[in-house]
Amino acid sequence: MKRGLEPVCAILARAACFVGRLLARALILPIYRLAVTLKIRFLRVALPTQSAAIMFITNRYLFHAAFGFVMLATVVMNFQVRQAHAQDVGKSSLLYALATGSDASIIEESATTGPVPAPPAYAGNGTLVAASHIDFDYSGGTADIASITVPGTIAALPMDLEGPAAQRTQTETYVVQDGDTIGTIARKFGVNAGTILWSNNLTGQYIHPGDALRIPPVSGLLVTLKKGDTISKLANTYGADPEEIRTANRIADETSLALGTELVIPGGQPPLPAQTLAAVATRAEQPAAPSGIKKPADVDTSSLPVTKLLWPTPGHVITQYYGWNHTGVDIDGDYTSPLFAAYDGVVTKAGWNSGGYGNMILIQHPNGMMTRYGHASKLFVKAGDTVKRGQVIAMMGTTGRSTGTHLHFEVYVNGVRTNPLPYIR
Repeated sequence: MKRGLEPVCAILARAACFVGRLLARALILPIYRLAVTLKIRFLRVALPTQSAAIMFITNRYLFHAAFGFVMLATVVMNFQVRQAHAQDVGKSSLLYALATGSDASIIEESATTGPVPAPPAYAGNGTLVAASHIDFDYSGGTADIASITVPGTIAALPMDLEGPAAQRTQTETYVVQDGDTIGTIARKFGVNAGTILWSNNLTGQYIHPGDALRIPPVSGLLVTLKKGDTISKLANTYGADPEEIRTANRIADETSLALGTELVIPGGQPPLPAQTLAAVATRAEQPAAPSGIKKPADVDTSSLPVTKLLWPTPGHVITQYYGWNHTGVDIDGDYTSPLFAAYDGVVTKAGWNSGGYGNMILIQHPNGMMTRYGHASKLFVKAGDTVKRGQVIAMMGTTGRSTGTHLHFEVYVNGVRTNPLPYIR
């Protein structure tokens, strides 16, 4: 069998070798040749590129030049962004956009025991916050601008806020979180900002994360019952309604109240100091400026830029900022402080305002803006007068709803009330 199979296997082997050589020449060798050719050509391109990259990374001069170019481009882009305002701190910077995204927001409200930080450029030297002379309350009357609502109580920071929470029936304790302000907390619980200040014995708008705040169920204040207190006495002291006090505290029998009981005074306000009580009385009882004060000299604005409104007072101490429940900027001063027209215009109103502004001046400017000056003690202009930028139009006072001598300054752009700070030099 072996001798018989050997010729057959030899013939098959020769046939297999022949077929193998055909396959190698027709298929395997062309594929191999193509692969080698592509590899050689890729190396011819890749090696110089790799060498250039290595040279760029290892060459300190080229690397430093590229790093410097990136830094310069970043600085230029930051300078070209729009001006940042008080209510959007840092939102215009490139770093803010990269770090947080365009839909983020910053809310700042803090206090320090050290020196007061330097004020923003638009506010001028000496700008502060949380001084006592503010607009205490505007109730009733009219704002003289048809499309504008009458201002409310103490200011909060300007921001977009959600609607108030559902009606509550009990006093709650709230722990301040990062980013909270008195305004946001007040809106969250459906009360005004003054309620939080009064109920927690806060003298300014400064709070810190971790602070525990007592929040009444309604706007007003909290009072601890002392010896001799009655519902009628509390109502008279804090300007509230006795029946509302009984209803809010579920009082059926007043004689059952124990000393030290905490009561909610709906709609109440703490009594003002004796020296400022007259400031919230009727017009006939408004305090007048000290006698002997003459009209000061007008401001020479020839050397001042005219791109923005003139700061309307000699001083630059801000006691209350523009916010969702405060319609302007309050600037501190005394009876000797004159009020300047912020821009050329025509006086449309000058006199008493029953909506809380007291002695007030409203000026229409030719650029479509209007400015309002409230709480004046003495007016030097009347409706229809034409005034110039820097002209003394009044003296600072505390008429109307006010807790001390200051100017309540408002700005309207095309009939819409807006934050005055970006428009003041």
